[in-house]
Amino acid sequence: MKANTQSPVFPSKEYVRPNLNWECGHLCEGCPCRIGPSPKGECRASYECTPRLDVKPGEVKGHWTCTRPRSGGGKCENGPFPDGTCCKAISKCQPRRSLRAIRKRVLAFTIIASFLVLFICLSRGVRYDFINPGPLSSVHASAAFVDIHSKSSGDASRCSACHEGARQNAASWNSMAFDAFKHGLAPAKLIKKGPLESTAMDDNCMACHQRKKFHQPNMAEQFSCTECHKEHQGSGFMPKVGSISCTSCHGSAELMAGSQEIGAKTDPHAFPAPTRTAERKFQPRERPAKGYTDVITAFDIDHPEFRLIRDGVRDENSLKFNHAIHLRTGKIPRELKCNDCHERDGLGEYQRPITYKKNCMECHILQFDPNTPADKDKPGIYLPHGDPYYVRAYLRSLNIQYEEYGRSYEGITRRDDLIEYVLEKRGGIEKLYQSGENLERAVFFADIKGVIPGGFKAPFAGCATCHQVSEPKSDNATPEIKKVSTPDRWLVLGKFNHDKHQKGLTGIDLTCLDCHKVLNSQLTSDLNLPSIKSCVECHSPKGGIDNRCTSCHTYHNSEPGAPSK
Repeated sequence: MKANTQSPVFPSKEYVRPNLNWECGHLCEGCPCRIGPSPKGECRASYECTPRLDVKPGEVKGHWTCTRPRSGGGKCENGPFPDGTCCKAISKCQPRRSLRAIRKRVLAFTIIASFLVLFICLSRGVRYDFINPGPLSSVHASAAFVDIHSKSSGDASRCSACHEGARQNAASWNSMAFDAFKHGLAPAKLIKKGPLESTAMDDNCMACHQRKKFHQPNMAEQFSCTECHKEHQGSGFMPKVGSISCTSCHGSAELMAGSQEIGAKTDPHAFPAPTRTAERKFQPRERPAKGYTDVITAFDIDHPEFRLIRDGVRDENSLKFNHAIHLRTGKIPRELKCNDCHERDGLGEYQRPITYKKNCMECHILQFDPNTPADKDKPGIYLPHGDPYYVRAYLRSLNIQYEEYGRSYEGITRRDDLIEYVLEKRGGIEKLYQSGENLERAVFFADIKGVIPGGFKAPFAGCATCHQVSEPKSDNATPEIKKVSTPDRWLVLGKFNHDKHQKGLTGIDLTCLDCHKVLNSQLTSDLNLPSIKSCVECHSPKGGIDNRCTSCHTYHNSEPGAPSK
């Protein structure tokens, strides 16, 4: 038997329904009005009821009756005003969209956006124009770059040379979507601040720049190439790397402490070192115990003093040289300037090696025989410079040397005349040195004043004037001359161009003596390097000259190589 239940009364005149697009603004307070907003979202609130005029039999005017329904609270106590106006006015509100309306809009936007994305992705020409963030730099936009990439990959598109997605088509979208989920789509990763992590694009960079190594092996974090090298910024050269890219690590005490900890556990041979070649020589220096982990925020603020100056390093070169004597007027017959000896290479960057023949021979003539002077028409007879064994062999074959000199420069051709000429010259030598042994000791051991250990005095300055000469280690052996080793560079961790500083290309025309204080330098061991204070005078915001880290330092272990063909 069915229960006799009464059907619920549905307030058909009330507006609140789930299929409406607008809701009353008072809904959040739990008291929405019964009229509700219009279909366009306009508030229609007026009064809680429309009074009804009841006229009983025999009455002329009648009276107004409240018509507010039970769902709205029933008839009010006061009733309508005498003019028939409801005494309960409804306050106006700001209608809001219903959840249904919001869902409809989100769905419509999603459908439109999906069709738009499909249109862009499927239309190749429109797609490239839409997603291209800007023109490529001149290097990556060149025909040579496209040719190299197309030969290695078979794809002539510049985009695919770097971007993995440009090599994909619609058939690979599913796998790419799954890969994206594997790497995580958390909002925290999408809005992550700080340097970008390495990606597949970095592998594409390395495909061309094969000789490039990233950085030191004790890096606390590995970053993407695009963190420093910004592409799509213009059709010229790529923008120069700013100091912020360097100080993001070197200005962080936390990262530098991490690098120091990693470096302590890393094989010292894993760190790059300057390469000594036949063309360039470097003074060997060990890596600091804590590595290069000083916290540096700006060159002109807290960059440490150059290590060679800070550690008081001295030049261990065996050559005896005095800058003060050579540069001060009156100390030597000829007044010299820095560029009389120091000559820069074609790039204006390094100094060419100083050699005896090119830089010293003009003043320091190895003329051991004053009886054979040089004049403008013919040279004198000189000792060879270089190998001490060759020098001794030259001295022990003086008869042959005099004979050759007489034939070549004196014009003597007859045999008897040559013999007489040789005997005359040998007689003069024996008169000066008394014996061949004394001649050899004079050549090797005479100082700038011609004094030889033991009291004997020679008429010329010997090898010991400039070199460290030691006694022979055995009978009939040659005296030993310590080999000269002059580094081409001292500050091997930074690059420098002398031409830019001396030709005013930096805005200031400098001379050698403005930076190198050599006028009072009397010892070979003096490095005579400028301190960092002299550099900061110009390379700082106050000095107005470029003070970016990359002005002196190279980030990569080795220079990035040219694209391989």
